[in-house]
Amino acid sequence: MEEIKALRQAFQSRKMGALLLLGFASGLPLFLTSRTLQMWMQDAKVDIGKITLFGLLSLPYSLKFLWSPLLDRFVPPFLGARRGWLVITQIGLVLAIAALAFQQPAQSDQVLQFLAINCLVITFFSATQDIAGDAYRTDILNPLEAQPGASVWVLGYRIALFITSSLALVLADYIPWNGVYLIMAVLMAGGILTTLWSPPETKLSDDRPVAPVSTKDVIFIIMITLLVTGLLGGVFIGFIPQPVFYWLLAGLLVAWIAASLLLPTSLLSEVREGNSPQNLQEAIFLPFKEFFHRFGITQASTILAFILLYKLGDSLVGITANLFLREINFSKTEIGAIQAGIGFIATTFGVLAGGVIMTKINLNRSLWIFGLLQLFSNLGYYALAIADKKDYSLLVLAVNIENFSAGLVTVATVAFLMNLCNHRFTTTQFALFSSLMAISRDVLSAPAGSWAQATGWPSFFLLSIVAALPGLLLLPFVAPWNQKPAALSRPGLEEEDLWGTK
Repeated sequence: MEEIKALRQAFQSRKMGALLLLGFASGLPLFLTSRTLQMWMQDAKVDIGKITLFGLLSLPYSLKFLWSPLLDRFVPPFLGARRGWLVITQIGLVLAIAALAFQQPAQSDQVLQFLAINCLVITFFSATQDIAGDAYRTDILNPLEAQPGASVWVLGYRIALFITSSLALVLADYIPWNGVYLIMAVLMAGGILTTLWSPPETKLSDDRPVAPVSTKDVIFIIMITLLVTGLLGGVFIGFIPQPVFYWLLAGLLVAWIAASLLLPTSLLSEVREGNSPQNLQEAIFLPFKEFFHRFGITQASTILAFILLYKLGDSLVGITANLFLREINFSKTEIGAIQAGIGFIATTFGVLAGGVIMTKINLNRSLWIFGLLQLFSNLGYYALAIADKKDYSLLVLAVNIENFSAGLVTVATVAFLMNLCNHRFTTTQFALFSSLMAISRDVLSAPAGSWAQATGWPSFFLLSIVAALPGLLLLPFVAPWNQKPAALSRPGLEEEDLWGTK
């Protein structure tokens, strides 16, 4: 009874209200540089191939673990280590989103280059806000508050996604896009007020070791950041062809893994469970070293390929769906209400159903079944593409099936990534694996608009089904149908532990 009373008090606290609003601030910028911006660019008659290319600008979300140690090392002189960084990033986001509101997308390469720079600034500040927000949430919550606190944060995040993907599109049918983005900048300014009102971190800095980032580490982070920024800039100014960009990015990934493999195996014994990374080596190299050491080079490489490819078919549809619906004459209000509104509900039901199903049939079989459902769900958009007229019932059916399947796949992939992590590297390995999956979503799907132009929409949606096949073909090697997930056979780890029910 005492625990229930304490939990009720936690939900009524200023702390939970702050986490709800900070979760909202964390989710607000995401679609403003992706799905919502796509609609604005399409209204401005920008080439669809250039529109989906903007997906590359989401790379900071995939690479944010690189500079996360810097937020531990360098503490702002006001509001503390967490709230100080939150305010800095939120001020940057307000200014950057407001600057975006004063731009006007156009087919001109120079205009698109300025727009790309603006969007890259937003995604960088947004990714950094996520780092500070995650750390703040961890610092202020006691063990009893951890799960409700995370739930409240996610609720705020999801509300922000709904507003920027649904309400923003509806507003754009009645006011100019510039006005919509100014409204979003005002909402983002609310994040600054929230941070100032939020309770300070309750944990002292000496409660946990702070990662001592060396000057060498700082130089390395800056060099990698400049290199990736230069590659992105080269693509958008036309200096680096897209195929060359993909080869260079693949080369960086291979070099990263190779550098990890060259580290002495003895270093693995120095990492203790529960400790945050003590340097850049522990943050980005040793997690890969341990992963390859545990699975072997062949199996580990197969698993990484699976992570990259499993959701590729869904990613191709996700980055183009709204653009396709606008081309077949659905209004922004209709897309906002059906795709973002009903689709949001379908995704939520998919996530909930996925968790229940996985407890009944195990993770490996879920990956098979959910992956096949994801593959065939793209047929709904294919049916829309070959229909002779705008069909609302077919749209609702296609959106519900695709989003429900995406929810199933999302919960299964998260569980799969968790299952791969060694307890001594849980945080860093999960960040690395989820970053690889995000590269599939943001980078490999970036040419989708050009493919749709070249093939036509019906053929493109069939192509998205073909793109889902390589990931499914790897399932016998990474998740055999009749075999339980490897982590479930580890001593002391029962099935309930995987789902957090113990």
